[in-house]
Amino acid sequence: MLAPISPLARTRPLIRRTAKILVAALLGYAALWAAFTLGMIGAHAMAAQEESSGVRMAGINHFKAVDDRLWRGSAPGEAGYRELAARGVHTVVDLRAEKLSAKELAVPREAGLNVVRMPIRDGQTPTNDQVTAFLKTVKSSDSPVFVHCGAGVGRTGSIAAAYVVNTGEATSKQAALRNLAVGPPSIEQVWYALSSGRDEMSQPPAAVEAFSRIFDAPRRIMASL
Repeated sequence: MLAPISPLARTRPLIRRTAKILVAALLGYAALWAAFTLGMIGAHAMAAQEESSGVRMAGINHFKAVDDRLWRGSAPGEAGYRELAARGVHTVVDLRAEKLSAKELAVPREAGLNVVRMPIRDGQTPTNDQVTAFLKTVKSSDSPVFVHCGAGVGRTGSIAAAYVVNTGEATSKQAALRNLAVGPPSIEQVWYALSSGRDEMSQPPAAVEAFSRIFDAPRRIMASL
């Protein structure tokens, strides 16, 4: 008479199949992520041959003049805010949606700068209302406005793209090229720049957002640590 099969023995094949599927899925994701990352790095390298990627200035990376009314770069440190004030900047637009301490929020004001917060989540794009408010902020300023996110790449590049297309200083393709020159943005940020128009900026479709956020997840996780 055959011995009864234990519950554990019955589940072992299912566990093995599940493990194989998970490993295959992870390996597939890793391969696609590597291809995507290398592709974006390659696009950045080629764009940087056509457009300026900015310079490092007093603790600000990717510092770059969009035009005589708008400057862009990474989040400044204390020295960076003081340098901006010394160069005549009165208004700073902070696009970070990350939680900031009271001390961090106080630094630009201690340098005599007015801060306008327009939070955009990392890897994502501004809303049309944010673009409208941003354009009004730049237009009403009596001195150059400095805009930044964290690294000064994706979110900063997206709103800078909206600005140059709206003002007629660049086409959508030129705006996307300028963004890529500074650093690799997310897929939805590239799509946003390429589909921009003078009357209204188009938000990426849900499929583009989903694809972008899946492949941008490792970078965002590392940035949050």
